[in-house]
Amino acid sequence: MRRRYRLVASGACALLATALCLAYGQQVREEVERERTEALERYGGEVVTLVVAARGIEAGEVVDRTNVVERDWLADLAPAGAVTDLDDVAGTEVSVPVAEGVPLTGLNFRDETEVVEVPADQVALTVPIDGGLGVPPGTGPGDVLAAYKVSEGAVRLLVGDLRVLSAPQGGTGVLSSGSLTVAVSPEDVPAMLAASEEGSLRLALPGSDAISSEGGVQETPTNVPAEGQGEVNEGDGGE
Repeated sequence: MRRRYRLVASGACALLATALCLAYGQQVREEVERERTEALERYGGEVVTLVVAARGIEAGEVVDRTNVVERDWLADLAPAGAVTDLDDVAGTEVSVPVAEGVPLTGLNFRDETEVVEVPADQVALTVPIDGGLGVPPGTGPGDVLAAYKVSEGAVRLLVGDLRVLSAPQGGTGVLSSGSLTVAVSPEDVPAMLAASEEGSLRLALPGSDAISSEGGVQETPTNVPAEGQGEVNEGDGGE
C-alpha cells in the first residue's frame, strides 16, 4: 500500500509540475504579447494583423499554424504585399525562404518560373497597376510598351522601349490590379517613378509599324495638345 501510495503521489506531483510549467510558459507569452501591444500603442499609427514566421521557413515547406503566427503590426511598417490572413496561405508551399519573426509576403510564394532576367544595362522597375494606367489586355513578358505622361492636356512620351519582364496572369480585359515589372534605363527611372506617383503615367502597346528599328516607339509625336487647343506637335511647322 505504501509503495502504491508513493507511486500515486509521484504521478500527481509530476502532473502538477507539468501543469505549472505550461501555465508559466503561457504567462510569459502573454506578457511578451502585452508588452508588444503597449509598444505599438506608444508608437501610434494604425495597427494591422500580419502573418509572421514563427521560425525559419525553408523553400518547399507548407505554411500552417506550426510555423507561422498572426501578430499585430504597424501599418506604416508593414512590407509591401504582406499577408494579412492566414487562411489565404494555409497549405501553400513557400518558394522563397523567410526568416523567423519576418512577415510573409507575396514574394515568399512567387512561382519560380516568374523569376525575371534583367538586361545588364537596365534596371527592373515595378509599377503598381490601377484602372488609369491603361495596361493593354494580353500584355505579357517580352512585350514592348510605350510610357506617356499625361498632364495639363498634353501627352509626352517618357520611354518608348519599356520591355515587360513580368505581368499579372489571368483575364482578357485591361489589367486593373497587381503590378507590372518592366526593364528601364537608369536615366529614365526618375521620370517613370514621378509620373507613377502623381498618377499621370499611361502605358500603350504600339503596333509593329510604330516600332523603330532600334526597338522602341518612334519619337514623333512626343507632345499632343488637348482637344480644342491650337498648338502643334513638336517638330511640325505651324502657320
